[in-house]
Amino acid sequence: MNARIVELKEKRDIELLRLLIDKYHSQGVPRGGGAGRHPRFFVYVVPEENGEYWVAGAWLHDATPFRFVAQKFGIPQENSYFIRRICKFAPGDWLVSFLDALSSQLRAEGKQCLWTLGFKDHSNALYKLAGFVEAGVTARSGHPVYVKWLR
Repeated sequence: MNARIVELKEKRDIELLRLLIDKYHSQGVPRGGGAGRHPRFFVYVVPEENGEYWVAGAWLHDATPFRFVAQKFGIPQENSYFIRRICKFAPGDWLVSFLDALSSQLRAEGKQCLWTLGFKDHSNALYKLAGFVEAGVTARSGHPVYVKWLR
């Protein structure tokens, strides 16, 4: 598989990714801003006979909205990214390799970790298969916190 990570910079591409996430992610896109000060948008692109296709996407941002969670679990707020949404848009097992490639890219940028909140009463197998470890659960909502240390 020759899939590659592409960071989206154009407003129209980001809007398309947000529409895809809204359609394919079980939680959709949060209404309003709902994110940190520094959002980043990535897609996983696969070459095919007739061109390239987005098969998965991720919306990351800094720890601003979840700074108390980051602090509780020792997650560096200034040198990490929180996965706000990640989902696939095409058949196939793309998400683990997408997270691995995304982790490699962020590691090359000098980031310390990638982290997210899992679902309660769910296996959260994606994060476990991609090398994330459960750091604990949030006090208020009881969501598991998954961290992948990049350094």
